[in-house]
Amino acid sequence: MSSSTQRTEKFWRDAAGASLVVLTDFDFTISEVDIGDLITNTFSPPSAETLARYRAYEIGTRLYWADSMARVDPNAGAELAATVGIDPHFAGFARWAAGQGIPMAVVSDGFWFYISRVLSREGLGHLPVFCNDMPATGRLEFPNGSALCDRCGCCKAGVARRVKAQGAHVVYCGDGSSDIYGSGFADWVFAKGRLARYMERRGSPFFPLDSFDDVYLTLSAGLDAFRAGTAPGRATLGQHEFCRF
Repeated sequence: MSSSTQRTEKFWRDAAGASLVVLTDFDFTISEVDIGDLITNTFSPPSAETLARYRAYEIGTRLYWADSMARVDPNAGAELAATVGIDPHFAGFARWAAGQGIPMAVVSDGFWFYISRVLSREGLGHLPVFCNDMPATGRLEFPNGSALCDRCGCCKAGVARRVKAQGAHVVYCGDGSSDIYGSGFADWVFAKGRLARYMERRGSPFFPLDSFDDVYLTLSAGLDAFRAGTAPGRATLGQHEFCRF
C-alpha cells in the first residue's frame, strides 16, 4: 500500500468520527498560481477548440488533460512546480485544524507529481490528497474518478458526498470549475475566482477566500457553531446537474 493511499484511508477513518471536515482545492487555492495551467501553458497548451469547449463547460478535465498535460514530461513539470509558492497562511491553518481534531484533505483535479512536490517542500507531505496521477508522459490515471461519470478526473463531489454521508459537516475551499461540483455537497464554502462567480449567479451564500487566514478567522471565531451545523452563511447549491453517481 502506498503512503498516499495510507493517508487517504486514514482520512476516511478520521472523517467517519468527525463533526466537521475541511476539503480544499490545491491549484490557485493552496498554491499561489494554478500550477496545472502553468505547466500545460509552458510545455503543451491545449488546442483553441479544447480550451473553448472546456471554458463553455462542454467538456471536463479528462478531455482537457488528454489534449495538454498528457504530452508533458512529469519530471519537467515537477521542476517548474517547485518554483511556485503557496498561500503563506495555509500551513498555519493546517496545523490549527489538526490541533482542533478537524480532518482535512486536499481534493484536486490536478496531478500527484506536482502536488506532492510542493506539499512536501512546505512540510505538508502528510496531508491526504485526492487527485489524478501521471507516472509517465501520456499515461493519465484517474484513481479518484467516478465510474459513472467521465467529466472530471478527480470526483470532488464524490469525496464531499461521502463525507456528508458519514455524518460530518463540510467546509469547502476552492476557486475553479471542478470546485463547482464538490461545493454542491458542502455546508459552507470559501470561494474565489470562477467558483465565487458561479455562487453569485446561483444566489448561494459563501465566504470570500483571499487567503487561509480568512478561513481560520471565520472558523475559529464560531467553531462550536460550525461543528453543530448552526453557523450562518450555509451554501444552498445542491448536487450539480452534471454530476452522476
